[in-house]
Amino acid sequence: MEKNIKINIAGLIFQIEDKAFEILKDYLQQINSRLKNQAGGNEMIEDIEARIAEIFQDCPSWKTGLISIEDVNEMIEKMGSPEEIAGDIEEERSTEQRNVGRRLYRDSDGAIIGGVCNGMGAYLRIDPVWIRIIFVLFTVLYLSGLLVYVVLWIALPKANTFAKRKELYNEKEPKKDYGKNIKNEINEAAVNVSNAGSESAAKVGSAFNEIFRAFGKFFIILFRIIIAIVGVAFIIGGFSALISYIIIAFFQSPILMGSFLDTGLFNINDFLSVLVGPALAPWIIILTSLVVILPLLGMVYWGIRMVFQFRAKDLILNIAMFIIWIVSCAALSLLLFSEGISFSHSGRVSHEMQIEEETELHLVLAKDISTVSYDKVLSLPKNNIKFYLQETGENIYGTPEIDLYSTEEESYIKVTKYSSGRTTGHARKQADNIEYKLKLSNDTLLLDGFYTIPDGTMWPGANVKIRIYLNEGDRIYVDEKVEDFFEDYQGNGIYSYELGGNFWIMTDDGIRKD
Repeated sequence: MEKNIKINIAGLIFQIEDKAFEILKDYLQQINSRLKNQAGGNEMIEDIEARIAEIFQDCPSWKTGLISIEDVNEMIEKMGSPEEIAGDIEEERSTEQRNVGRRLYRDSDGAIIGGVCNGMGAYLRIDPVWIRIIFVLFTVLYLSGLLVYVVLWIALPKANTFAKRKELYNEKEPKKDYGKNIKNEINEAAVNVSNAGSESAAKVGSAFNEIFRAFGKFFIILFRIIIAIVGVAFIIGGFSALISYIIIAFFQSPILMGSFLDTGLFNINDFLSVLVGPALAPWIIILTSLVVILPLLGMVYWGIRMVFQFRAKDLILNIAMFIIWIVSCAALSLLLFSEGISFSHSGRVSHEMQIEEETELHLVLAKDISTVSYDKVLSLPKNNIKFYLQETGENIYGTPEIDLYSTEEESYIKVTKYSSGRTTGHARKQADNIEYKLKLSNDTLLLDGFYTIPDGTMWPGANVKIRIYLNEGDRIYVDEKVEDFFEDYQGNGIYSYELGGNFWIMTDDGIRKD
């Protein structure tokens, strides 16, 4: 069973728990050993004990008559450790030697929110309640009081040391920290008793303070709720984005993957291997992952901190993660810039074939993609283009595009091969190296269902377009295997899946079914 001990602090009797007394005794002994040999040390110790007694009197447990361990720990937190007290006194003495004048600080002792009004009241030597009223009026009338308060809360340092409190109160002994002089308290009490008007004003001020304290607690709770909601949003948003990125970057991409009927699905690593080569692709993936994942992890972490409102000594970790992120961004930018030069210019080469008059053109597939070997398929649904990749990286195959146009000149076929390169000349050379075969034989256009990018060459933004220009009234037949190379919508309510196996006639506003 725990014992309760009676102690005398600054002439006041307190009941204290046995374990709490041991903590308090050790605390006072350390203070006594540090200050007793200094000039005026005994007076400072007495003032500190008086301040401790004052803090204990403000504890809720004072009403029950028993000081607990929690009360003692809270007192030590307010007063500071013996080392801090000794350091503050030394700082105060050096401040005296420098003759530093008064300075404005936040005073959190008895503060309602951040101690701004308390500090301003002490500095201006007026009751803080009037400062609070001014802030409320400016907030209600001009919506600026709250903003000014937040700015001052951030800008003003906290008066949490002996020297700072002296600068704020401009007194030999700070009014609200390491002890009030008992005689001053008695004198102040005598003055208050004799001055009825001041007592009434004090009661009014106390009532206002209670009102402001209630509003302050309400807004603090509201602010914490808002912070918690924002934290939940950070957690959900960051975690969802993180999972999405991992799926896209390291598994089958829901945006870029091919049809389920294709022989294989691809991920971003495959696409990068086509663009920059298999040697650089892993580095781009790693650097991109660091650039994307680190901020998302930060969102989740800060969201957790905002929800549970805990403190952590993570400054070094945050700085390290930020440095890694900056370095990753720089490395990724340099890598993409060096590779992007290969796509900085575009070029094309074209050739035309005339169609004899009154020819009923037939579009027939000569060679299908199934005649070559490939392992994976990259589908770009917006352009109806597909790329077929080999695991060895030897060949890259792509599908051409076919378009029908009306012309008043002679009917003809135009084949254009596109590519990118470091210069316009290099891009044209890349385009000319694209291998694609088609043949116009009488009324039949035999065309391959794929073009080939030369062995050992990365995809240079290549594409092949076949444009067929027909006169009004010309007829054309589209083989069912060719319809996949047309754009989805052909105008006049006609879609590409309707083209195969039918004859069509060219009109002034596009094709119509014959």
